[in-house]
Amino acid sequence: MEHLLFYIPGETVLVLDNPAIHKTVSAFVQGKPRLSPLYLPLSSPELNPIERVWAYVKRNVPGNFCARTTRELKARLRFAWRRVRSIHLPRCLPASTSI
Repeated sequence: MEHLLFYIPGETVLVLDNPAIHKTVSAFVQGKPRLSPLYLPLSSPELNPIERVWAYVKRNVPGNFCARTTRELKARLRFAWRRVRSIHLPRCLPASTSI
């Protein structure tokens, strides 16, 4: 967040879903008047675009993959990211996809 404040001038709205870690972010935000948290409703993955990415990755990328080394895991994740970037998720996943 400090990095964000350094590089992005002016007021910034943070869109957050509701995992516990984001409550910690909320505590940080309270001391920073330039940051305004906006929480998504509970159980609303259709409102959070990254949830569509995770849903796609969980279903289509890892398969029965078990990395033997960190290097192998990193290579697989790079491959997965290239694959996700090359598709058009709105056409691949319905908007109501839940995790």
